[in-house]
Amino acid sequence: MNRRCTLTISVCLALLFVAFIALSKRADRGNARAETKTHHDDAYQAFQKGKCKSCHPAIWREWEKSMHAQAWTDVIYQAAAAQVADRENRCDACHAPEPILVTGIGKMPILRARHREAGVSCLVCHLDADGAMHGPPASAETNFHANITNAVYTEPTPLCATCHGQPSVPAHDLVTSFRESRFAAENKTCATCHMPAVKRLQSTASYESIAGRKHTWQGSRSVAQLKRAATLNLNFTENSATVTLQNKAGHLLPGNIYRVIVLDVTLFTAAGNVRQTSRHTFSEAQANRLPADARRTFVFDAQAGDTIEARLRYQLTTETPEASWIRMAEVRAIVP
Repeated sequence: MNRRCTLTISVCLALLFVAFIALSKRADRGNARAETKTHHDDAYQAFQKGKCKSCHPAIWREWEKSMHAQAWTDVIYQAAAAQVADRENRCDACHAPEPILVTGIGKMPILRARHREAGVSCLVCHLDADGAMHGPPASAETNFHANITNAVYTEPTPLCATCHGQPSVPAHDLVTSFRESRFAAENKTCATCHMPAVKRLQSTASYESIAGRKHTWQGSRSVAQLKRAATLNLNFTENSATVTLQNKAGHLLPGNIYRVIVLDVTLFTAAGNVRQTSRHTFSEAQANRLPADARRTFVFDAQAGDTIEARLRYQLTTETPEASWIRMAEVRAIVP
């Protein structure tokens, strides 16, 4: 065998070896994906069969009443998303996402192919690629799944930002404005307001109640939360009355670009006749949403003995009839 032939055989063997390594790596990646898919299928099958519910009944009861649970099935969402081009990437991906510990915290989520009716379930925020469930310290041990303590649940804003902090999805980007607020500077998190502290049994494996966070994520569908989101104040000087609106939320108000806040002010004479009416609206469409802590003041000519009434209401969508607007705040006083 001559030298050229030997070199040719050596080169062929080297190429075959490289190809074998490449195919092996591809097979490993394929096996890893298949294994991940199996873990996810097992977890979602368990979820569908009620195993999460049976072990975590208290947390489940909180979650099932939340908008996270209804993120996909909510009729308002489905009607809005139907009008959006490329809704699967721009909207649906956050309303029925793959587990974000798999796709990446802070990265745009990926729409899952099945089980979309579960919306944003416990698996979305807690399941990793190996089938383990991540959580805060003091998670009760269980034989059903592996538990991993993860610091992100102690300071969960980056986790929330995965869906609520995507600049490419301005309808739900509240984390950007939150991070610019004094609330973030004071080391508050999204959970401070939207997952209030609660003490309860964490699971059926728990022996005593421990401190945790309520899995309700109350927001614009909660009257109580809306009443905490803003204040109205009246001040008087000679021949004038001032109405001050202040945002008390830790982010833009209204938060969603489809929401509208309406401030109505009515001035009555001492005899009870309407002297003046005024309506002010705040929305993304008008580019006048209120940053965190922002104040807006409105001054009206008034006389002693007049009565001024200010009412702040929340319009869930631009299609919501006025009879269904939610009252956030109201003040009424006689001008001194």
